Amino acid sequence: MKNSTNIFNLAASNYDDSFTLSDIGILQRKRVYHWLEKINFFREPKNVFEINCGTGYDAEKFTQKGHAVIATDGSEEMIAFAKKTRNKKIDFFQLPFNQLTTNKKFNQSEVLFSNFGGLNCINETELKNLTKKISDKQKQNDLLIWTLMPKFCLIESLYFIVKLDFKKVFRRNTKHSLAVNVEGTPVDTFYYSPRTIKKMLKENYTIKLAQPIAIFLPPSYMEPFFKNHKKTLHFLNRLEFLFGKISFLSNYSDHYIIIAEKR
Repeated sequence: MKNSTNIFNLAASNYDDSFTLSDIGILQRKRVYHWLEKINFFREPKNVFEINCGTGYDAEKFTQKGHAVIATDGSEEMIAFAKKTRNKKIDFFQLPFNQLTTNKKFNQSEVLFSNFGGLNCINETELKNLTKKISDKQKQNDLLIWTLMPKFCLIESLYFIVKLDFKKVFRRNTKHSLAVNVEGTPVDTFYYSPRTIKKMLKENYTIKLAQPIAIFLPPSYMEPFFKNHKKTLHFLNRLEFLFGKISFLSNYSDHYIIIAEKR
């Protein structure tokens, strides 16, 4: 299987069209920002360090809200695209996960942000080690804001049931990686329950919030279908607004957001 960095290099030029600016991508991101507003994330300027920033969409939005943003990604093409298209105030540079905590700029930040499953690209041992190193570097009251993919997605499973593809109904519920299609190429993806992430963080962090992102909104690969069924997507978004406040449903959503504060 190809290295995920190489695959995201290939995906860089199409990523905004296929996810960021898709109907589903926009609605899912609105849910992330809904929870950021709930913790008053935009009330005062912060020094934000973003990993797996992709094309830099969130970095730009955070900058517009007054934050100072350093944004990194393992893909050189994603970073090149972001530098070319985003606010010049943002400090974009290529940085693999394993170099995060040795980077001097990270030590100056107050928030470590990772959106939409970037951390699902590393296995559990690597994630545990990364979490420990981050904890050793962060200061009291610093924040982790991560959006990850759990081990079960209700809408996805219903989709596979309708397609009579029963082998995939519980496909996320594995300790091993799952080959997820990115621009026609499989990428190793690992899924983590909210409980697993909380366990990794509990020794040094206080969990401020853990909420579903897309319990009713579909995964982004269903965009072609919902392009022709916008009323259905609008209805699902209404359900998301109504039920997306139930923390327990983080276990069954496409993504979930977890916000933790260093003690």
